Amino acid sequence: MKLSISFIVSTLIGLLFSSPLLSQSQSLIKQSFVPATDEHDTIRFGLLVPPSYKDKVKNYPVIFYLHGLNGHYADWMAQEVAEFLILNSKNEVIPEHIVVFPDGGEGFWTNHYDGDPLLEDEIIKYLIPHIDQSYPTDKEKRLIMGWSAGGAGALYLFSKHPEYFKGVISLDGSNMPWEDFLSFQGNRPSIVKDSNYYYENCSPNKWIAENRDIILEKQDTSLLLAAAFLAPYQQDFLTVLKEEGIPFYYKESTCDHEFGCVFSDIGQDLLIFLSRSLE
Repeated sequence: MKLSISFIVSTLIGLLFSSPLLSQSQSLIKQSFVPATDEHDTIRFGLLVPPSYKDKVKNYPVIFYLHGLNGHYADWMAQEVAEFLILNSKNEVIPEHIVVFPDGGEGFWTNHYDGDPLLEDEIIKYLIPHIDQSYPTDKEKRLIMGWSAGGAGALYLFSKHPEYFKGVISLDGSNMPWEDFLSFQGNRPSIVKDSNYYYENCSPNKWIAENRDIILEKQDTSLLLAAAFLAPYQQDFLTVLKEEGIPFYYKESTCDHEFGCVFSDIGQDLLIFLSRSLE
């Protein structure tokens, strides 16, 4: 299946500007920061805590949610995710949990070649430890989830750092090969120094195979992949999972690359996945 680059671009642009950001006072997602140190600048992120958090009666599972291309930690799609998660935890469909919304700027969720930003380091080296030190968390029940470019980023971070995550959820992730990345991303190949080698080093396809044994040792590790318009870009990763014998759940829908449609279509499967993974 040959995807139309212009169609993808117009679809994504439409998504980016179809709904305004909620004001900070309206948002379920509260802005927070990892204070700057000699090692890094201030790291901004969004936070959602469950109703029972004020009592601090237990350690909570944590979900990290990665936004899409040129998104925002509290954009309308993140707000929908927050509303979905808080409603279903209040109704006891899924266990209560903390949700962290990193701010990824352009949405290429790895260390940029020129060092600005070092998103992978921000999440793995600084944000995760900050959350664990600042909030009552269950380190054995940490998930990572993302939409579009964030879905590809979630797969990458899970695959490269499986010791940090119990499971991963990718929502129509743009896990595309180098040639399509060059065509689709315009001037963004500069963030990987126009290097196929550097780009492939940021691919979950490489790391899921390299860390196969670590992933399989964790018996309750889970992968949920929801695919729609970008389904062709998932096939190489699925092939690697099958070759390496790594269990996963895959659902493909007829949606375009439209967040509301994909999120609604995967909703029931997502609740089942979260119920098992957060328990």
